[in-house]
Amino acid sequence: MTTLRRPQEALAGCIWLPRFIDKCRLHSAGVLPPDYRMAFCSPHGIDGIFLAHFGLTAEEARSAINRTGTDEEVSLWFRAQPAVTPETVRCWNGLAPNLGRPGFPGERGFLWARRHFLAGCTDPRVVGGFTAIAWDEGFLDDTQPIA
Repeated sequence: MTTLRRPQEALAGCIWLPRFIDKCRLHSAGVLPPDYRMAFCSPHGIDGIFLAHFGLTAEEARSAINRTGTDEEVSLWFRAQPAVTPETVRCWNGLAPNLGRPGFPGERGFLWARRHFLAGCTDPRVVGGFTAIAWDEGFLDDTQPIA
């Protein structure tokens, strides 16, 4: 599989957007792995929370990403959406790394993923979606420790 960009990478100042673009393009090409397809755009996962935060539907976001040729074109489309403002991007960038943690959106989805996909993970730093991705994709050592 082509490597997905890390959750913390940003486009249009917005973290997760580059990874979401990668997932959309791989899905359209029919090569998004089954584990990723299961959660793709799920309202309980990071994709769905991302879409809801910015008032987007999965269909409109996927369509826009698939009809654009470059990340810059997606960035222009994204910035033009009514709910995408500097404030909503700033809020998202603060919220997203905490998704799945106790008391944050996505907690239920994270607990499900923890049981079904991360059962062998004993790393105490895996406390939410971003750290789970880092552990699963082998780059947790590159992240800052979670306090």
